Amino acid sequence: MTATLQEIAGTAGIDLAAEPFALVQGHTARRAARSMIGSYLALEAAPEPKLGPIADWVLAAYGFGPDHPYRRAAAPIAAAIERRDTPVPVNPYHNAHHTLEVLLNAHYLAIRNDLVATHIRLNDRERALLCLSALIHDYEHDGTMNGPTRFRLESLAYDTAHPQFRAAGMDEADCAAIRAIVLATDPAGPNLYMKALHSAAFYGGLPPEPGQAFAELKPLADDRRLLRMAALLNDADLLSSAGLSVDYADRQSAKLGAEGGRKLDCADMLRFLQHIVGGSFTTRAARFFNLNMFLIKSFAEMDVHDSNDGVDAPLIRP
Repeated sequence: MTATLQEIAGTAGIDLAAEPFALVQGHTARRAARSMIGSYLALEAAPEPKLGPIADWVLAAYGFGPDHPYRRAAAPIAAAIERRDTPVPVNPYHNAHHTLEVLLNAHYLAIRNDLVATHIRLNDRERALLCLSALIHDYEHDGTMNGPTRFRLESLAYDTAHPQFRAAGMDEADCAAIRAIVLATDPAGPNLYMKALHSAAFYGGLPPEPGQAFAELKPLADDRRLLRMAALLNDADLLSSAGLSVDYADRQSAKLGAEGGRKLDCADMLRFLQHIVGGSFTTRAARFFNLNMFLIKSFAEMDVHDSNDGVDAPLIRP
């Protein structure tokens, strides 16, 4: 019998009243990050299954019953993602644990969005679609990059999940929304185009040039609510690497380097923060963690790989 998230948390010593499972009023970005890192390390060490119970817990929290198509779809997909990584992960970075972190990051950012957003607060359907997008965003990832074929891995993820969505009873409108959200995570241009769309739509930024547009992402340009969901997933995908702590960023970088066959250095981190993250998280919800990103960037500029004291590293070191 599959353990519930409450049982997994009890065994692993995880507090479900803390981040990333809940938003704790008064916590700074560094204190929130400390809670998230503790949970992620404990979950990484916990035995499987865990992705399925977490996905099911999140969807139940949004008010969807056990027979709802969202929960019916999530269970076999989560099981397939973990089964692919049994007994060892296929990829050092793009694996079931990364998916677990992105799913919980998305859940946390959805809660924070509803606290700080001045334009759009998500409804239960939108939160569920965001978390299903997080669940499948790297489905069947092969550990390489897209190369010359734009959206190659993102399309693979969606195309693998789509039959399972339909078999569970999800309608095409929901599937189309998930497709647009997932495609916008392509890090080689489309994610920055999405960020520009979001900045123009919500923060008075300049719209992207027509030549920078991607036809596959037109639904985001036409639907501000869908655009916000895509922005939250993009932030959730990058948060563990760019917004928690110097040490955890280095840990993520080591995994990604192992996947690519070379050791990544501080120059790689700076390129990642500038050209993939874009120098800032996209949404107000995730910009809460920009101070942590500033610390990570500052240490990379000093060519320091770890802070020795993790998330509590002082702003100024002797």
